Amino acid sequence: IVITLISAGTAAAAADEPPTGRTDGPEGSEVGRGGYPHYGTPGSLFIEPFFGAAAVDKQTDLIYGAKVGYMIKEWLGVQAGYGYIAGDQKSSIYSVGIRNVLQNEPFNWHLGLDAELYSPDVGDSRFGIAPSVGAEVVITDMLRAGLQYQHDFIFADDTISINRFTARLQLKF
Repeated sequence: IVITLISAGTAAAAADEPPTGRTDGPEGSEVGRGGYPHYGTPGSLFIEPFFGAAAVDKQTDLIYGAKVGYMIKEWLGVQAGYGYIAGDQKSSIYSVGIRNVLQNEPFNWHLGLDAELYSPDVGDSRFGIAPSVGAEVVITDMLRAGLQYQHDFIFADDTISINRFTARLQLKF
């Protein structure tokens, strides 16, 4: 009888505490357990090297560079980047912008808007804006691969237009 009472008392005490990994416990008990394994856990940093083609005024050249970003929410992030257009149109592109992620794993889509400084090796630097759209495949929680299209509207006396098609690999920290 004593063993039965001790067993029943221990079982009742254990029933009061939810098991780890559940979200019906005290505030903060679910941290690090369960949740959603989607892109961009709030507060996550990412680095995103890219390469591809940049069509500047009907001439196509290679572009490469990297972006570094911070996901404020699962669906919203800020980013800063640098790209270099090699070949005949040698130019640097410095950018700062936002990214909106539409999650539908294993495929995610994103929309972005960057403010850019277009700085050719020869000539004056110009300001521009660049909306973008892209798709990515979720490989692991920390790795994504994708494609992106970005159109740069560079404000100058003669309108400069750049169409960028890039492949990218995103590493999340």
